Amino acid sequence: MTQQRRLVPIVFSLLAAFPAGFAAQAQTTAHELNNQGAQLYSEGRFDAAIQLFEQAYELVPDNATVRRNLCNAHQSAANALAKEADFAAAAKHLELAIGIDPENYAPLVQLGSYYLRLDLVPEAIARLEEAIDLAPRSLDAHELLGDAYYMDNDLPSARTQWEWVLQVAPNRPGLKQKLEKASREESVEAAFRPSSSRHFQFTYSPEIPTRMLRRALSVLERAYIEVGREFGGAYPPTPVQVIVYSAREFSAATQAGQHVGALYDGKIRLPLLADDGAPLNDEELRKRLYHEFTHVVVRFLAGHDVPWWLNEGLAETIARGDLEPGELALLRESASQGALFSLAALEKSPMDNIEPPALAAAYAQAHATVLYLKSKFGRHRMARLLNEIAQRTPPEQAVQRNYNRNYKSLEKEVARAHGLL
Repeated sequence: MTQQRRLVPIVFSLLAAFPAGFAAQAQTTAHELNNQGAQLYSEGRFDAAIQLFEQAYELVPDNATVRRNLCNAHQSAANALAKEADFAAAAKHLELAIGIDPENYAPLVQLGSYYLRLDLVPEAIARLEEAIDLAPRSLDAHELLGDAYYMDNDLPSARTQWEWVLQVAPNRPGLKQKLEKASREESVEAAFRPSSSRHFQFTYSPEIPTRMLRRALSVLERAYIEVGREFGGAYPPTPVQVIVYSAREFSAATQAGQHVGALYDGKIRLPLLADDGAPLNDEELRKRLYHEFTHVVVRFLAGHDVPWWLNEGLAETIARGDLEPGELALLRESASQGALFSLAALEKSPMDNIEPPALAAAYAQAHATVLYLKSKFGRHRMARLLNEIAQRTPPEQAVQRNYNRNYKSLEKEVARAHGLL
């Protein structure tokens, strides 16, 4: 997960001198516009400040102070939009900032981080490489470029960037863990082969027969259309990275337990062969890939911080449809023991905190909750819920606003609907 990076400090200064040849009136007007823009900027009125700086820029386009102030205002407007998770609008401000002040590396770094949040990986790589050309020792630029290479599944290049940052800043938060993860995956995937389809870039184990890989490609291409249509025409940027393993390789690369059938961490990771070498049957392959691709679409629509119960509930509902008999049995057993989870407890992933049987019940409860919401209120209400979460509305507040229910009342309704009370 790419995190928003700290920007270089923004400093405003008054216009000191103008290029020779400008009329005194033009100089005075630009000076006044700059000062007025600086005041608006200090009040957090970035769009209004931009308008004044643009007027000053039209009068004195070669003045470095005006260019930098206009660039800074666009950066700050972008930062404000990013806090609301509107990374697309933020990116537009930064593209303008780069055109105004092309020798300033800071908006390039900022834009690279936002493109990563939008999963626009090639665009992020291009902008971050430009930033490093201008500022070769920028730690943020190198780490983010490593993140971008990693998302592009170029593990050696990612590792090179991160290792340089770690040499310069050994205590950089979270970087050792990223490097260890990439090194572990690289040791497993070094001999993997590439393949691709219209919307997916595959890297697959030599142990995987070609016919099985073609099956997986075909299922994912159907998922791209069908899952996207289920969300009202939501089609994430492509190519989506997919890594295909044997069960042994999957465990070594991800360190996931045997109860994990596949996962999505910015890349779809799928064990296509069981421990005994047997392939997944067609229905199980479809369920796993539709489940994981749903996560891709949900992240595209609502960002990286969707509550676990909603994310997994959507994936299970789309991949499986109705609750299966085994899920109902788990829910009834949990209800009889008073062991149903609260939705508040399921906002964060429970995967590292509970045993596999309880985790299976948590998945069933997430499935039951989303299935109830979609069946009773329809997918358009669900789309509004995802949109509010994308805007960083707290999850229970978003549920309350869209369904007129808090978590406790929703939990009771779901339990009643499935005969658990």
